[in-house]
Amino acid sequence: MKSVLSIQSHVVHGYVGGRAAIFPLQTQGWEVDNINTVHFSNHTGYGHFKGQKLDRQELRSILDQLVNQLQIEYGAVVTGYAPNAELISCIREYIVAMKEKSRSKVIQKSGSESGNGQSELRDAGSTSTTPSLIYLMDPVMGDNNYMYVDQSCVDEYRKLIHSDVVDIITPNQFELELLMDYEITNRESIKNAIEYLHNQCHIPYVVITSVESKVMNMKRDSDDNDDGDIKEEDCIYCVISTKPHPTSNAQMRMFQIPTIRSYFTGVGDLFSALLLDKFVANNAGAGSGNVDGHDDLRRLSRSVNQVLTIMAKTLKLTHKLGMQQAATSAVPDINNNKSLDSNGNHEATVDTSEIPNGKQDEIVGKINDGETMKYFELKVIQAKEFYSYDGEGEFKEMKL
Repeated sequence: MKSVLSIQSHVVHGYVGGRAAIFPLQTQGWEVDNINTVHFSNHTGYGHFKGQKLDRQELRSILDQLVNQLQIEYGAVVTGYAPNAELISCIREYIVAMKEKSRSKVIQKSGSESGNGQSELRDAGSTSTTPSLIYLMDPVMGDNNYMYVDQSCVDEYRKLIHSDVVDIITPNQFELELLMDYEITNRESIKNAIEYLHNQCHIPYVVITSVESKVMNMKRDSDDNDDGDIKEEDCIYCVISTKPHPTSNAQMRMFQIPTIRSYFTGVGDLFSALLLDKFVANNAGAGSGNVDGHDDLRRLSRSVNQVLTIMAKTLKLTHKLGMQQAATSAVPDINNNKSLDSNGNHEATVDTSEIPNGKQDEIVGKINDGETMKYFELKVIQAKEFYSYDGEGEFKEMKL
């Protein structure tokens, strides 16, 4: 049985944090235990909210009960938004202990220790790249040069990534800059940051979820990377890299993603949840001992491509339904949503004829604007049939 401990935010209204992650995981057969780091009325992007934050002692008490008293053995841990450094420190303490316990069991089972110091991805001579406990860390700190945590959180996250416990990390460009303490301005600076995460932090799987197009605006290595259908200013990039073995070279790739002119929240939370699911699902055939890491790259690349495909469909659906709701001031009939077709494409349609002429370009979700944000909450429930997508993905893998 697939089980995961999820530690992230909770909102009563809307879909961010656990509200964006738990349901999609459950639809794919995961048992999800969720700890709410905050309990808010709505996400902070509305500009105003009510609620409370979990304190360190409460978190410690819950984790102690789950990990030490009940001795629940999870297959994965996912962490997202934590409002202060004290919670991040507590999370680090318990994940270190959980990983040590997990590694000990792997070693005892095999009777030998791999000694590579890089998670337990190759521990005990296993031919599988999946550790007995996967830790996916989403260092939620901000986006688009807007920081919504205290500087002390950044410092604590830096300690966490140096704890040799992170298997997969999913920062956006701004969060990567905060972790590295320098600006990402070109491909070389991205490569340097990724190499640091691999070599100094021993993180085998790195996914930079969104990188500005201007950072990639340089001559590509191959004409195969050109895509005349998308203008540079209308896209972002997702960059991935694998280095599961300390003697292998980092394998870096990227995907070009068209953008939608609006502001969505919870995207990173949903992305991380789906990535965990696809990463585990794609384990079959991966990790055959290939020191160069090509098997692991194929696994991560396929997983990320699947997630990007699901996210694109989810955001398009969210945008369409949000536009209709905003223009008509009425909730669209979700019963009109149909199932996936044979190609994995959603057949749901929104009657855009209901949107007055000219309104399509006027309705845009904006940060700290509750009047527009409410229309573009992720349609996590309506998109449920996307989550089981098992194709190769609709995005082209390119060299970085």
